[in-house]
Amino acid sequence: MRVVLDANVLISAAISEGPPHRIVQGWLRDQTFELVICDWLLGEVRSVLTERRRLRKWISLAAAELYVQTLATMARVQPDPALGPPLTRDPDDDYVIYLARAYDAEVIVSGDADLLEWDEQDPPVIPPAEFETRLGRS
Repeated sequence: MRVVLDANVLISAAISEGPPHRIVQGWLRDQTFELVICDWLLGEVRSVLTERRRLRKWISLAAAELYVQTLATMARVQPDPALGPPLTRDPDDDYVIYLARAYDAEVIVSGDADLLEWDEQDPPVIPPAEFETRLGRS
């Protein structure tokens, strides 16, 4: 199964416990799904984890860099998707949809309301807890 994990899921996985953390840890350990990722997405994760000083209480700068490097190494990083017309009420989120479509992802996992409430849902967007249940972990 090909899956796009939105930046908010990847960031949450790095700094807190819960479904995002368990999803990413399970993927790192077992490769139970194919993670669809691109430089744009990795850059967003890197930027948030390394540039927001308030996150230092949850993750060190060195650990943040190692985490992003691990994602880049373990996933097949795809070229950034070509963008088309706006799809959601927050066009900054649209690249995640275009990434999923360009590489035939079956699902997008996100906690972002703009994606979760997107009318078209092609591919479907589900919250981390629901995806964790689909994987048979919770």
